[in-house]
Amino acid sequence: MKQTTEYDSTKTFTGLPAPAGWHIIERRDDGLMWQRLRGEAIKVIESVRVEEDDGLTWLHVSVSKPNGKLPIWEDIQTARKLFVGEHRESYQKFPPKERYVDIHNALHLWCCLDRPDGVLPRFEGEIVLRGKRQLSI
Repeated sequence: MKQTTEYDSTKTFTGLPAPAGWHIIERRDDGLMWQRLRGEAIKVIESVRVEEDDGLTWLHVSVSKPNGKLPIWEDIQTARKLFVGEHRESYQKFPPKERYVDIHNALHLWCCLDRPDGVLPRFEGEIVLRGKRQLSI
């Protein structure tokens, strides 16, 4: 007998409010697949798992377009805001060539749910160009 897992469709898999104009198109044991109904179609898969390497719980958000086009900056920012949340730090990863995988034209974000403020060092500070303070990041 197949077991059915019920999800609250008013929330993302990690508990954020379900985004307006999106609907769940697939339910998975480790997450959900969403599709935007308004504007250009975008699909987002959100999944959560504990990684063996560090024992931490990671959210993985995959962003793709059904037409096979690569998502643009605005698409990944929309997914980050709606599925990661602006209160959590997230990362895009660029692995060395020998570990690169491209199954579909998709962009990916990762967020450590156990450490929502981030796992990387803080890189904020002044940028000085030609001896002049330009800006702070």
